[in-house]
Amino acid sequence: MSLSGIDERPGRPLALGLAWLALLACACWAWFAFQGATTVQAQPAGASPLPLPAPLRAGEVLLLFAMWTGLCMALMLPAAAGGVFVYLRVARRRAAVRWPVLRTTLFALGCLLGWTGFAALVTLLHWALHDAGLLDGTLAAPQPALGLALVAAGAWQWTPAKHACLQHCRAPLSGVLVDWRASAVGALWQGAEHGRQCLGCCWLLVLLLLGAGPGNPSFFAAVALLALVELKLEDAYLTACIAGAVMVAWGTFLLFP
Repeated sequence: MSLSGIDERPGRPLALGLAWLALLACACWAWFAFQGATTVQAQPAGASPLPLPAPLRAGEVLLLFAMWTGLCMALMLPAAAGGVFVYLRVARRRAAVRWPVLRTTLFALGCLLGWTGFAALVTLLHWALHDAGLLDGTLAAPQPALGLALVAAGAWQWTPAKHACLQHCRAPLSGVLVDWRASAVGALWQGAEHGRQCLGCCWLLVLLLLGAGPGNPSFFAAVALLALVELKLEDAYLTACIAGAVMVAWGTFLLFP
């Protein structure tokens, strides 16, 4: 198969941008609905301990899950888009692939399934923290917990695993070709593997959103900007390491003010 004409740029920026905005809108809608359905009172300094909040009901847990699913997908969509469009170009050039668009859809679905599973785990963690009364009035974790999350996320920025995942998302063509599977189930499985690599870039950044509160727009914007900068700048290794140093310093300050 000739690889001429196959590049690794995400392409179709309009469709990608609309999908990203739709995911953000869904996540924001779920957040406001969840916030309206639950009330967590902030505890003043020196006041007697507040009783534990009422356990979340099934509908509220579903809203929480929808919110985290939207946030996870919005954060990881830019990282995965290059792989999806490269997969489509490769599938169209392989004579054995009869339905390239369908196969690409299965590939993308594999990514979404992986992210949805991670969002379910974050939902369970958020649910447990809420019912244990460990969240403040904005549904954010206390400062020591956020500081610990920042230190962990910053340390992850320096690891070889982080940079391997980042390199895969920046240049997905070799991964698509090496891991190519002929069947439709193989396309789904390959998409799940690509989604796992994207998750490796961003999973601790998602947990930072849990620590800062999912309704904190400035914090989400900073995390999303960092993820985009790591993908777009030429020296992604240096960018990730600098961001990691900043996060470790910030987290240490919150842990030991």
